[in-house]
Formats: sequence, structure tokens, C-alpha cells
Amino acid sequence: MTQPLPMRCLLFVPGNRPERFEKAAASGVDRVCIDLEDAVAVSSKQQARKMAIDALADQPGGHPFGLRINPPGTELGQADLEALATSRAQPRFLIVPKFETRKQTDLIREILGRDCPDLIVLIESARGLLDLDFELDDSGPVRAVMFGGYDYSVDAGCEFSWEPLLYARSHLITVARAHELDSIDVPFIDIKDEAGLVGETRAARALGFTAKAAIHPAQVSPIQDQFVPTESEIARAKAVIAAAEASGGEAVQVDGRLVDAPVIAAARRILARLSARK
Repeated sequence: MTQPLPMRCLLFVPGNRPERFEKAAASGVDRVCIDLEDAVAVSSKQQARKMAIDALADQPGGHPFGLRINPPGTELGQADLEALATSRAQPRFLIVPKFETRKQTDLIREILGRDCPDLIVLIESARGLLDLDFELDDSGPVRAVMFGGYDYSVDAGCEFSWEPLLYARSHLITVARAHELDSIDVPFIDIKDEAGLVGETRAARALGFTAKAAIHPAQVSPIQDQFVPTESEIARAKAVIAAAEASGGEAVQVDGRLVDAPVIAAARRILARLSARK
């Protein structure tokens, strides 16, 4: 299994628009998700499946492309997995939509076997969120959890905006961190509102998300810029690590603040995030 790509942004592109695949990658985004689910009409599913898998079969190693299949356990999802299993395509990851039970990921592993790529589970319902902690136990190749905020808001009967979804976002991040998984926030749907995109991305990062999804190449740079540590964050992280190493395990202060184990761990995460982007 390949290691997960460093990711700040995940850009979706419809599976029946192959002319957009390379354009999406050329945006500089960390990962591109070729979508066989929501972005494709039922009448175009078969065509999109063939286009996406053919395109993935022609990609060199280290490519950024992954695939959102239809929900495992459905006829469309089964067809996606069987076509993938008998092809040369090697997506870097699969997004598992409508995730509510580990039976879905078990089915993927059963069909794809050792060729199963990294999985990103997409939480789109109250049940999926409520049972997430339990269903992630022994979840195999799951590497990240994504928040499907719009579908969740419909299921929960709440408004699709920041405050009504704050609890769901916080719960998802808490569970993801408990399982040492990355977390991806829902796309910002107004592609013309860059200020709103930047503001929501900053809030998502502050809450603990490690990446945010996008639906247009113009959203990529504004999102990825927000997930790069600032110069002041980098400088403080280096100072914390240096002080901790020099102290020999004794209590130490940096800029008048006590440096303890959680502070050191946070500093190491910042520097690790920085080195992963190089």
C-alpha cells in the first residue's frame, strides 16, 4: 500500500469529464478526487466509471488521483469495485460515501484484496457521526475522515452553515484524532466568495481539520495557503523544540510560557507538517 499523500486540499472533478482531470492536477492541489457519485447523473454512471478507470490506468506512479465510488453495498458501488478490481488502475485513495458501518470498508477490502488503496470515509448522516468511533475500530486502511456537511445538514434537519454544524465538526475531529486519522472539511460551495472561503478555511483549521475539500481549481490556493504554518508558528515551534532538547527533561519556558509535553507535541506536528510539504 502506498503512503498517504500530504494533503491540505482535496479537489473534486466529475468522473465523466476526463478533459478536466489533468487540469485539476495542474492547479497544484495536493490530491484530486475523480467523482463517480454525486457529480455524475445515474444515466452517465457507466460511462463515467470507464472514463475514470481508463484514466487512472494510464497514470504514472506517485500521481495525485483518487476515486469517490458509489456507496459500497449498492449495485453501483459493487460495479465500481468490480471494475476497479479487474483493471490496471491504481487510485491513490478511495472515498467511501455514506459511511455508517465498517461492513462497507470490509466489502471494499474483500473485493480489492491486497490492492486496496487508502480509504477516506465520508460522514453524511447523524447515524454515521454517532457511530463513527465504534465503526473506526479495526477499520483497516482508513486514513482520513471527511465531513459531508451538506448531506449531514439535510439528515439532521439543520441549516447548512457554520454555527449549526459546529458540534458535528467538533465531534468528527475528536473521533478522528482519537484514531490518529486526518480530517477533511466539507467544500465551500460559493466559488465566487474567496473571502468567505478563506474565513471558513481558517476556522476549520483552528478547529483541528487538517484539510478542506474544493469544487473548483480557483479554491485550491486559498485553501492550501491556510494550512501552511506561518513564519511565526514555525519560529516558535523551532524554539520550543530547541529549548526542550537543551533542558534535558527539566521544566523550561519559552517567551515566558511553560513548555510541557503537549506544547512539545504541538510544535513537532507543526514542523512535521512543514517538512511534508517540501
